[in-house]
Amino acid sequence: MINVSIYGEHTLLVEAVSRLLQGESELNINPVSIKSFSPNSQLKQDVLVYCAKGYSNSLVKDIKKSHSIDSKIKKVLIISMAHKHFLKKLLNAGINSILSYKSSPDELIQAVKCATLDQQFLSSDLSKMVIKSKYPSSFNTLSQRELEITYLLANGMNIKCVSSELDISPKTVNTYRYRIFDKLAINRNVDLFKKVSEEAAYMLNTKNQ
Repeated sequence: MINVSIYGEHTLLVEAVSRLLQGESELNINPVSIKSFSPNSQLKQDVLVYCAKGYSNSLVKDIKKSHSIDSKIKKVLIISMAHKHFLKKLLNAGINSILSYKSSPDELIQAVKCATLDQQFLSSDLSKMVIKSKYPSSFNTLSQRELEITYLLANGMNIKCVSSELDISPKTVNTYRYRIFDKLAINRNVDLFKKVSEEAAYMLNTKNQ
């Protein structure tokens, strides 16, 4: 029997993922609605599944901390949106499997089983995004730091929050922000959010990749 704990700050997501996995006879499911991505010493855990809102540096830090506490517990992450550079970062931090919220139930089950075998797994949509080396994107002109700031701003963070998240000054964030706007030919944060959303929708939904 594989003991699986489902973590996440949104109860509905946690319950939905739990129900998808409860039909598997070899899995024992424990839904836990909390914000922290960390092992629970009161639960017997083989696999930890975390339902995340999106990529952030604090998420990566939580994953690394969790991995340092107990590296034997396998980790599966379900995430709404992430650039391919960040997917690699997450895998390097100690995640075994990453899926998007568009992944099929079969892929979720496969991800959990791969994790128990200490294998890395990316859902099909995310795999296509990573391996497509010549993806025609305006975001290819951005540096890794600019991409990081782009996705934080697009996730609703203001300059002060981004500054705190990345441990850089607000002035530096603003400098990057205007550089990003210039490269993407936009003028406002709302334009940035729209562009990122369109990019993510294309990358995760296109069937021609």
